[in-house]
Amino acid sequence: MKESTPIKAAREKSGKTQLQVAKEIKIAKAAYQRYEYGKVIPNAIMGVKIAKALGTTSEKLWATDMLYSTADLA
Repeated sequence: MKESTPIKAAREKSGKTQLQVAKEIKIAKAAYQRYEYGKVIPNAIMGVKIAKALGTTSEKLWATDMLYSTADLA
């Protein structure tokens, strides 16, 4: 099974769907999916928008992988 990305973990914790997050930050669902799947790294402004929509901070979403824990998303 593929490991969850920080964005996906935060979204699942928030209880929102990909479409709900995409609409909230005013981008297409496909664009949001590229961020969530790790295919594209969002710029700073988009990173803050995504984090806010997911109820966390950009610092927590993009923490160093070695330090990252899904428990830190709260």
